[in-house]
Amino acid sequence: MRAGTLRFHGRAAELAGLDLEMSEEAEAVLDRFESVHGHAVPTSVREWFALAQGAAVLRKFSNNDMVYDAEQLGRTEVYHWPEDNGDWPDDVEEQEERPFDPVGSLGLLPFMVENQGVWVMAVRLDGSEDPPVVISFDDVTPSAVWQPQADRFSDLVQARIWDAPVHRHGKQLTLAGGGEPSALLEVLGQDFTPGPPTVDGTQRHSRDGDRQRVLLECWRGQWHAAVWAADEAGLAALTAAVEPAAD
Repeated sequence: MRAGTLRFHGRAAELAGLDLEMSEEAEAVLDRFESVHGHAVPTSVREWFALAQGAAVLRKFSNNDMVYDAEQLGRTEVYHWPEDNGDWPDDVEEQEERPFDPVGSLGLLPFMVENQGVWVMAVRLDGSEDPPVVISFDDVTPSAVWQPQADRFSDLVQARIWDAPVHRHGKQLTLAGGGEPSALLEVLGQDFTPGPPTVDGTQRHSRDGDRQRVLLECWRGQWHAAVWAADEAGLAALTAAVEPAAD
């Protein structure tokens, strides 16, 4: 199947550079999910996880994060009760493992866990075809706080694939001052195209069909920038265009 035939994830498939085929087994698993949970699998989520290499692609373009396979979606999660949230019952000395169904209880479908368990991402089952993605830094528990991560699942998938080479092989730029890099943003606004959006403050800019990329992130009040290009000539041109505005 060609990437162009995908309704929601064509660009992500192109960026991944893989020949993606549909999996009849995965489609059957997703059908069973709907019959068991009484929730429709959102169209964009089904499109991605029905691909034979959908979960594998997200793993490849990640930091060794754990991505659920189709058959793991909607699984019963386990958490420790009482939770370490200050409400420990007086008559309980030890924690016990308890099952938890985030689909039925919260309307959330977890699909990816950070490689050391720092965060969990889930799709919000709100009835939309391309639903929002939320993130929890409290594992999957009844009292977990879930924060917005992306307005659409397809944006999140594309962003993860887009970011991976920049994180792994990008050249770090030194940004002057501690505030928003306004001079750099002005340059990027001239002939760069915004990359896939997320709502965590990360900014993505590209040109030459995503072969030249600039990633801007803010950590604890400090902005960081990295540039990446598909070849050395492109990296030289990209660096020459944006580095003077960063210093």
